[in-house]
Amino acid sequence: MNNVDQVVSSGAENAADVGDDGEPVDGRVARRQRNIDLVIDSVLEMFAEEAMFPTIEQAASRSGLSLRSLYRYFADPGELLEASIRRSRERGIEYGRLHNIGVGPFDERLNDFVDMRLRIYNAFGPVYRATTANAARHPRIRDERARTRNDMSKQFELQFAPELTKLKPAERAAATSAGDVLTNMDSLDYLRQHRQLTVAETKATLKAGLEALLR
Repeated sequence: MNNVDQVVSSGAENAADVGDDGEPVDGRVARRQRNIDLVIDSVLEMFAEEAMFPTIEQAASRSGLSLRSLYRYFADPGELLEASIRRSRERGIEYGRLHNIGVGPFDERLNDFVDMRLRIYNAFGPVYRATTANAARHPRIRDERARTRNDMSKQFELQFAPELTKLKPAERAAATSAGDVLTNMDSLDYLRQHRQLTVAETKATLKAGLEALLR
């Protein structure tokens, strides 16, 4: 390539990296992602304040973005809520991680499991309540809730597989369902919000129930 070709090629590459507004494309992409993160964080803050049905106008006001910007990022309010709930789920992966799942003495696995479920609830209880409140109106949110429930059910089965596999099929099915009901987010919310149990009391309740089922 001669010097002229190099200059022409370089100019074409630079032009491709600049948008119509003169801002580099990479910069616009980064700014778009920052704005999306900002509005999602604003929705999650409202969930934490027990605002279960934040509107797109409220999200715009809290985030400092314009309605026009928000509607460029999200087609409708349901899509914004779905994105916020999905982001919360992604952040919760580490909270719900069990090391050496299904391995080790029962008492250790029991403690690890109960501590993990309480850790998830303490961090994401408000998002769970918002998810439940919005599921009836937004099919995508309902699907996200179903996905989370299925993952949590499977996790229970894996953690206590050594005990469950010793049971007869009918007994195993009943114990799996009962353990799943006892330790899902609905039950934790009931114990913490309705029964007003402390974290320690909730932990004792879950452990007693699982010991009765599985020991």
